[in-house]
Amino acid sequence: MTELSVRPVTEGTSVADFAGELYTEAFDRRMQVPLQSLFKVSALHKADFMAVFDDDIFIGFYYVYLHGDSAFLYYLAVTESMRCRGYGTEILDLIKDTYCPKRRIVLCTEAPLVDDKLVSSRYRRLGFYSRNGFIDTLYKFESVGIQYEVLYWGSNWEPENIQEILRSFRRSCGYRR
Repeated sequence: MTELSVRPVTEGTSVADFAGELYTEAFDRRMQVPLQSLFKVSALHKADFMAVFDDDIFIGFYYVYLHGDSAFLYYLAVTESMRCRGYGTEILDLIKDTYCPKRRIVLCTEAPLVDDKLVSSRYRRLGFYSRNGFIDTLYKFESVGIQYEVLYWGSNWEPENIQEILRSFRRSCGYRR
């Protein structure tokens, strides 16, 4: 692996095509915000929508919403053919270097539920974030029928603040609630 590089995901570019395709493949439809909204919030400089490359090979993308002293990692995805090669950890390190110590990094991940057919992959994802230094706040909430857990990296954080971050993001996307 070489040093990763990032490029902004801008509407109407080939980079946006790569990221958009991965976005629809990697995330449950219920979790997807319309791509137009992601572009809009990024264009307002309230979020960073970044594609990640190893040389010229598209590896994945991340979407970070900026709110006060928090950088909310809304989406992180690695292309299926590049998974299990350490790229997820490298991308998280890149995100930490970009946003910390000025901001703490906050994220939500699907909670593993006993009766869920995806329980093992959700435990693996929690383990991935834990191995990368993220702390589970033990705070859970439900949105669009999905149970989430809140994790953070950096300075201490009150997990109840996640609702304010999500409200702020929705308002930035143009939603009234």
